Amino acid sequence: ATGGGGGERASGSEASAMNKAFTEVAQLARVKGPALTHQQRATRLYRRSLKSLLSWAIDREVFYEEAYKIRARFDSVKSVAAGKHAVEVGEAELWECLHPDPWCMNYMPGGTKFMRNPVPPTSLVYPDGEVPADAETGTRTPVWPDMVPITFRPKQDGGLIDFAKKNME
Repeated sequence: ATGGGGGERASGSEASAMNKAFTEVAQLARVKGPALTHQQRATRLYRRSLKSLLSWAIDREVFYEEAYKIRARFDSVKSVAAGKHAVEVGEAELWECLHPDPWCMNYMPGGTKFMRNPVPPTSLVYPDGEVPADAETGTRTPVWPDMVPITFRPKQDGGLIDFAKKNME
């Protein structure tokens, strides 16, 4: 079938085959982590609960009281069978109680210092392409989001920034 723009559109079966091919490539590109043990899931749930609580409770005294209550809830579950169910219930509860604008480090995406003074691209400053010899006085060393130069910390696991969660993964 010919579209109004002059290009040809794929038929239904061709589009389906292309979608399947793109889906397969996307699945290969996704990095799946290893399956977590119960202890890892419980530990991560506890840490995420405290981080979420930090977004809600600004006052340290309130934070300490609520953190004590969370710890008591975790300590009350002793058996593994009950613990697996409690982790599932806790993850669902945490999802419902997440803060709409969670607290984050000031140099991370969403923070007050994130990209505060980025260096403008040379092509933007000199659109004609003629850059004066004395214009390049600063460093062009790439930096991590926390403004540490890549040469100082050359390898960092999880260099991608998840803007929805406001963290690096």
